[in-house]
Amino acid sequence: MLYKIIFRTGLCLVLLVFASCSVSESAASKEASEAGQSETGKVQGQQAGVEGSEVIISLGDKKLTMEQAQWMRPGLDDKKLAEFADWWLENELLYEEAKRRGVTELPKAKFVSEVMRRRAFAQVFRSEVQKAVEVSDAEALAHYEERKDSDLRLKEPGSLTFSHIRTEGQGQAQIALKRIKSGEDISKVAKQLSTYSDAQTGGKVEGQPYGTVRRFFGTAFFEALLAAKEGDLIGPIRIRGDTYEVGRFEGRIEPEPLPFEQVKEQIKSKLLRNAADRANNDLLDSLKKGAADKIVRSPRITKPEKPSPPAGSVKPD
Repeated sequence: MLYKIIFRTGLCLVLLVFASCSVSESAASKEASEAGQSETGKVQGQQAGVEGSEVIISLGDKKLTMEQAQWMRPGLDDKKLAEFADWWLENELLYEEAKRRGVTELPKAKFVSEVMRRRAFAQVFRSEVQKAVEVSDAEALAHYEERKDSDLRLKEPGSLTFSHIRTEGQGQAQIALKRIKSGEDISKVAKQLSTYSDAQTGGKVEGQPYGTVRRFFGTAFFEALLAAKEGDLIGPIRIRGDTYEVGRFEGRIEPEPLPFEQVKEQIKSKLLRNAADRANNDLLDSLKKGAADKIVRSPRITKPEKPSPPAGSVKPD
């Protein structure tokens, strides 16, 4: 996550650097052309793809093309594209003014722009590493078979049906339960004693998903419903503070695994994200290991390891 934050917050500086590089490259190309160097044709060939793309906005001889915008912000709709074009224009104007005032020559500006330039290259490299990661249908199927019975995201949501009475105070809950046990209809008792919003409809909850029941009635009441048989009375169960629930379980639809084809792309997306993260982490670990003899950290940023207590020592109370 850190590199994403750095990349977003430093986006202006990245474009500032790219703009600077673009100016330098343009000047270099001009000099090469005047000198009759053969590299000119190569440079022109490399730029042809960008120049052939639709120009979104320009400032003098500087242009932002659709291709370039998509490099920076893939999948922009027209509204977001217009916002990005405005941002690009403001950035170019500020860069030119910063250059005119000598800000680009300040040590701080040079350092930050160079860090962000390298960060941009590193980010593109990371994305290329991620693109190389693949997840097969067989891997997705293996993940599905292993987790289809335990992962609720791979299941059709289960639902519960019950009647309930919510009261303020355990005493009221005990009274409600006693009246139901004595033969009174739970819906009648709910209309008279329940403080919940469904009191006037008799406290009937029909076919509500597991997650909804857990969220609105609490984990303890939800688990009691799961453990109950049809017709069982539940409670009083404390929900929070001095609020209690009494209920009667009336039925459930068990969560059933969704067909693999329905969740295949969802699984592959998850596995791709995980694999991409691992690939990037493995790459960084390998690079750090390879450069270990060149890395020197200040004592300021290293935490000294606490010495192990001597053998047989007694830990103080």
